[in-house]
Amino acid sequence: MATTETVTPPDALALVACPPLDALSVDQARGATCVWDATEPPLTAETAVDLGERRGDVHWFPRACREHTGERAHEALLEHVPRCEECTANKAICAIGRALYRLARRRAV
Repeated sequence: MATTETVTPPDALALVACPPLDALSVDQARGATCVWDATEPPLTAETAVDLGERRGDVHWFPRACREHTGERAHEALLEHVPRCEECTANKAICAIGRALYRLARRRAV
């Protein structure tokens, strides 16, 4: 039985801070290794987390391992929740908060 993966909204992915493109190795910049740790094994379709399109002088599409994505998503969630009116009123209605929570939980998967 196939599972359906939830698509993470771009607004939530944008809150997960990536290192600057010019600070990355070639393999990190092209998504072959984690943007936060180039020493990890190469990423595969099964192990990579797509961090969405990033725009600057060039468009790039960073990828990372689950562990590091979860750590950064948790940090983003802690920054987001106190500033979000929807999250402070009712955490269940904020799509960005839910998406960051799901990303943070993926590190345990």
